[in-house]
Amino acid sequence: MVYLILVSAAAALIALYKFLPNRRIFIYFCATLWLVFCISAFIQMQRNESEVVSRAQIEDIRRQQQIFSEWYADYQKDIDHLDRNWQLFHSIIGHLKTAEIYELSTYEQLAELEIDALDEQKNIHALKVPKGLNAEYAALILEIIKKTQAYVDAQTKTIVASRLAADPAYFTDLKLLNRIIKDIIIRESPAGLFTATEIAAIREMLVVPGEGVEQ
Repeated sequence: MVYLILVSAAAALIALYKFLPNRRIFIYFCATLWLVFCISAFIQMQRNESEVVSRAQIEDIRRQQQIFSEWYADYQKDIDHLDRNWQLFHSIIGHLKTAEIYELSTYEQLAELEIDALDEQKNIHALKVPKGLNAEYAALILEIIKKTQAYVDAQTKTIVASRLAADPAYFTDLKLLNRIIKDIIIRESPAGLFTATEIAAIREMLVVPGEGVEQ
């Protein structure tokens, strides 16, 4: 098809050259035709380059999606562990508030929880920004990690201090113990782990044009 067009165009130029009364008109016509051809070729090249860039961008976004998804899945496991520890802590303390006598099992539960909390604290402080992420995503993940580390430090400090207060070697009075632990919770407990803004920003940036938000 392309060859047919070229042959037809050549035949048309030859015919024009023979039958046009003024050769200058023919030269102007050829120059105009050549200019149109050059402009069309340039536009097509720009369009092709644009399509290549767009495909490259989409492929990069998909790679970033994969890296973030794998990191976030592991991170979410740590967060679930932190939530379970915190719920268990409040369950133990809630039982202590309603107890009529001091029970050694309360201290033992807090001691076991302390071990688990310290282990999870190490895990959180071992978190790193995954390799291969672009700078804008890496900066947001680093902020998430810093917030999570501050949270786990406060949570662990609360659990450890409560276990020390409940040590039977120093126990004197159940009401006093409850007051001490209440003060510890007020003073040391983490305010909360607020990372929704960073996570939402990452997911918004990881949207492939024409697709939904990365989950």
